Amino acid sequence: NICILAKYGNGGTITDPPTLNCGGKSQSGAASQVHWYGNCRKGKSSEKSCCSNAELLQSGFDWTKFAKGNSCGGDGDTDMVLGEVKCEFGGSSAKSGGGSYAAGSWPTGWCHPLDSTCAQLGVKDNMCGECKAWGKGGFSLAEAKMGLRYKGASFDDNQIGTGSYQAMNICILAKYGNGGTITDPPSASCGGKSLGGAAKQVHWYGNCGKGSSSQKSCCSNAELLQSGF
Repeated sequence: NICILAKYGNGGTITDPPTLNCGGKSQSGAASQVHWYGNCRKGKSSEKSCCSNAELLQSGFDWTKFAKGNSCGGDGDTDMVLGEVKCEFGGSSAKSGGGSYAAGSWPTGWCHPLDSTCAQLGVKDNMCGECKAWGKGGFSLAEAKMGLRYKGASFDDNQIGTGSYQAMNICILAKYGNGGTITDPPSASCGGKSLGGAAKQVHWYGNCGKGSSSQKSCCSNAELLQSGF
């Protein structure tokens, strides 16, 4: 999260999440100082509003809402200062070699890197999924622990079956990248399925009727994407 703050600034839009290679170390010998509260367990949702270690920051975050000291309520505790932090990004982006498939919190944990197989299949953004050849010149993306994701959000578990515009649009996003030029549209054999047993996540809205022109600007199942989307 300190790396996110450094790269994007407070309240920034996170376009490329950090990898698990990020880390810091305290500076011995310097005077102890009041500090932001970070001494909570990784993944502790009950302290996500006050502790910098509870969960990974999302776009629009406000760092100043974290408590100072060693408790959610804030106190006068002082600690050694942070002497160094090393930051690496590419945890779930379309960058070759960005991060590695390893345990971690949402959305960077259990994220397959964009590898040579993805490149051979023409995938620009694998959304943390493992790339495999499928069908007639196509591909599949799968991740069995946390599921596929894009820019910190999952996908709607409604309207995702074979032939749905949501599934076809996800395939477009994977093949051409956000805003890409679509040279070969997807077929109606495209389809997806939700991952049972994984924790529920915030998701992109896709639960609208196929062909719903009134929701084409907000729902991923309303219509098929066009170049420059």
